[in-house]
Order: sequence, then structure tokens, then C-alpha cells
Amino acid sequence: MVRRTQWEVTVRIERLMPPATLGTAESAAFEELVGVLNGISVALWGADDFVETAEEALASFRAQDYQEKILLVAIEDDVIVGRVQADFPLDEHAETVSLLIDVAPAARGRGIGTALLAAGEELAAEGGRRVVSAYTEHPARTLGDSVSVVRAAPGGVGLPAESPDVRFALRRGFRLGQIERSSELRLPLPPAREAGLASTAASATGYRPVSWLGHAPDDLVEPFATLKARMTIDVPHSGIALDREEWTGERVRAQERELAERGEPLLVTAAQHIASGELAAYTEIAVPADGHKAEQYDTLVAVPHRGHRLGTLVKLHNIRELATHAPHITRLLTWNADENIPMLAINRAFGFQLHALTGHWQKTLD
Repeated sequence: MVRRTQWEVTVRIERLMPPATLGTAESAAFEELVGVLNGISVALWGADDFVETAEEALASFRAQDYQEKILLVAIEDDVIVGRVQADFPLDEHAETVSLLIDVAPAARGRGIGTALLAAGEELAAEGGRRVVSAYTEHPARTLGDSVSVVRAAPGGVGLPAESPDVRFALRRGFRLGQIERSSELRLPLPPAREAGLASTAASATGYRPVSWLGHAPDDLVEPFATLKARMTIDVPHSGIALDREEWTGERVRAQERELAERGEPLLVTAAQHIASGELAAYTEIAVPADGHKAEQYDTLVAVPHRGHRLGTLVKLHNIRELATHAPHITRLLTWNADENIPMLAINRAFGFQLHALTGHWQKTLD
């Protein structure tokens, strides 16, 4: 499809199919897009924290058993200048779709983002989804002392109203439903801090930590899937619509295969209730083979087991396991809803510092 913007810029928006293999004529456009996205990431963050290889990107696109991923690219003068990626959860009764929209810095301000959003919303409507999510990212260094901020109903922080991305979302009918805090921890932990955390974790009597790297034990994979299914139930999400996720042992195995193909196996520590054998809490870290940064994924304490210091128990144990399996990691990033006061308090006890804010925006299609 060809779209002419109000700035008299003509862009061609085409679907980009992930290639079967890399290094071929058919993969050239996909590899070009990965390079464009990496440039956007470096420009935003001032670092290569979220740069990925074409191999890593392709591994993510191949994993479509539980989430369909449709990729459209904006092409101007035969050069890719942006993309919209539509992620459709395939769980029964799903109503949402997430749109990831990126435009190369040199091509911004000319309506290309608007054209990509319109194309993404068309995909959402065609797919029968009524709730569209989009995201804006705000590194800590860009927050400053904003005179005016846009706030979500829950939580206490706000996003700078003068941000072009915030203005873009508001002008196109999105509502700020939730803000996530990205926090960074420097490793290793100072000995005194680690000793204090260990004392806190020791009060989690009646539970024991169980850890694995890359592959959940066969006898725990189904209980682990049951616990992961609680992420969209037990986490704070009063300001946004979330589809419930069904997790099975096979879905856990599919995620393990995807992350292994990306070269980032999950290091997991779960808290097991000794008397019942039930898994009560867990935390995950994706462990890259090189570099200095790792990302902490889900952390959850199931509602019936809260109040027993299990968040501290699983996080501390997993960080210790990380030191064993990947001593090259010196920075750990994690994300939490701004209204998740208990988990943010745990993070502060570990020494996490603000890294960025992410705005989760939603709109309902007519």
C-alpha cells in the first residue's frame, strides 16, 4: 500500500515476511530492518543495550505458536525508514493487540509514524481486536524536571508532556493506562547489602529455592506453567486491559526453545512450598553468552503466598546463580509497574536505580 502524508511525503508500506535463512537475497530486507532498528535503539538509549543480531531477531519471529507477529515496513526511496509490528496473542478470547512503531530519526516529523499507526490499526481491526496497546520509552537521562507531566491513573510518576512520543500518542486518541519503571542493578552486590538481603530471605521459612538454567525439570514444568499463568491475574494492571494467558508445559518448552535459539536461556529460581510441593513464586533472568547486561523477566509471588519474603528469596538466589553461570554480567535490568509498591520496595533493598520509564498506552477501536 502507498500512503501520502500531509507533509507530501509518499511512503510505501509493505508486509515483510521473515526469511527462512539469513545471508540470502530474500533476507536482505529483514537484515536491513534489523540495522535500522538498532540505529533507532542506539539513538534513544545512547548505548547498545538493546541492539540485537539478525539471528536473534529472526528467532523471535519464528516463535509464533502462541503469538502471531505481523511486520509492516515503511519504504521511502527504496530505503526502509520505519516499521510497525503487530503482536496478536492467540489465547482464546484475546481482545488486545500490541503495536510497536519505530521511525528512523532522520525521517521523523513527516507523517511516517502516523501512516504506520494507521496501517497497524487496520491490522488490528481485520484481526478482530478492539483494544490496541502502544508504548513510549523514556530513558532516565531524558526525564529531567518536566514542568508538565502526563500521569496514569495508578502509580505516582508521570511522563514528560513535552515528549514528542507522548504528544503523538495523545493526538491519536491513546490513553496512558500504566507506567512501568525500568531499574538497573550493578553487580556484584556489596557484601554488606547481600548479607542483609540474606537475613531477610532466611525468614521465608517453609519454602525452598529451586533453580534451573534453560530447561525446567520435567516434574516441575507443569506446576511452573500454572504459576506463569498467574502473571496476567496477580500483577497490577488496573489501568490497562490485559488478555489472560494460558500456559501449559508445552508453552514453557516453546519459550525455552525460542530463548535458546536467541542465545539467551532463562535462568529461573522458584520458591517451592515444602509441605505441599506447590510453586509459590518465581523470577527469571535471560542470560546472554557475552556482554555485561542481562534482563530480568517475570517476577511473581502468587497471591496466596505473599507476605513471606519470597520476592527477596527468589531474586537473591537467582542473582547468586547468575554469578555462577555468567560471571561476566555486571548489570541487571528489570521492569515493574509503577503501582507495584511491594516489588519496587524489594528492588530498592537490592539497590536498583531508575533506568527509564515506559508508557503503556491504549485505545479502543470503534
